[in-house]
Amino acid sequence: MSLQTIVNNASGITFNRRKMVGIQYTRNEIPRVSETPTTNPWRITLEMPTNLKYQSNRALLESIDALDRRLPDTITFANNPRMNWIFRYQGAAGVSQLNNVFVSTFVGNQLTLQNIPVMNSTNVLFAANDLIQIGTNPFPFTVVNTVLRGTGSTVTVTTHRPNILTNPVAGLGITVGAACSFRMFCPNMPTYRLVPGGTTYIGSQLVNNAYIEWTSSFELYEFTGTA
Repeated sequence: MSLQTIVNNASGITFNRRKMVGIQYTRNEIPRVSETPTTNPWRITLEMPTNLKYQSNRALLESIDALDRRLPDTITFANNPRMNWIFRYQGAAGVSQLNNVFVSTFVGNQLTLQNIPVMNSTNVLFAANDLIQIGTNPFPFTVVNTVLRGTGSTVTVTTHRPNILTNPVAGLGITVGAACSFRMFCPNMPTYRLVPGGTTYIGSQLVNNAYIEWTSSFELYEFTGTA
């Protein structure tokens, strides 16, 4: 849970889901825009404070060094009351109702769900920017437009990226909102140094006299290589 500890202690978070787009300008300044199809991975930058004590975070440093710049880790925003509001589910369904919803099809960026809960047809089932995760796959998709319950037995959700999953999804359940998780790695994994401060004693023995200072922010990148 090394990257999870970094998330839990972050002092600032930047989200980036911009697509790979190229822009050229003709001589008369007419822009020509082209888009390269990709998995449109999540990129999350975490700014870190300098208030973590070395003594109580030695295990964190060891796990960070073990991950290095190549191994992924799973993070979530669900277990931190300071952050779980970021991806809070905005719809009208309850958790037990959502647990019964499962995938019918997922073609392109059109996700069709069935076993929809019984509620007023005008109730919001999903609002724009709600997260949906399919089965145990660690690749959240965001809802592009508000989806009402309607009167049918299924609903279709437009997602921010097409189905990048290589395994069958029909019949799989969904996870929604802050309970979703991300599989990330840190290609720029910062190094760290110890700066004086935060003196801690156990009895008369000095066990800590340093805070951890990171050389840069943590630039997490979604690990979609095995999607």
